[in-house]
Amino acid sequence: KDHFFGVGISVEADTTVTGNVVEGAERFGMLLGWGPYLRDVIATSNVIRKCETGIYVTVVEGSGDTVIAENIISGTTSGAIVGYRWHDAVTGDMAREGSGFDHLAIERNRVS
Repeated sequence: KDHFFGVGISVEADTTVTGNVVEGAERFGMLLGWGPYLRDVIATSNVIRKCETGIYVTVVEGSGDTVIAENIISGTTSGAIVGYRWHDAVTGDMAREGSGFDHLAIERNRVS
């Protein structure tokens, strides 16, 4: 898919995303960042369910610090937390595998 509508919540910088419920988004429950414009984002204590991908997070060089923690993500078909370079998924499910990116802290998320 080369479109980015069907997103529950989208943020780029200087944002806290906490305590939301997103259900049934066509593409992404959350879209965190776009290229190197991601910085200082915290996504915690959200419930995301029945979305294609739970959380899109950019892993492009130059992206800023981001914390994704203590979310409940269920019923996704393409992964709970997936790293993207613009339109392309470039990681597996980082909720299960860890991130391997210095700008990301992905911790204590529950996936089912």
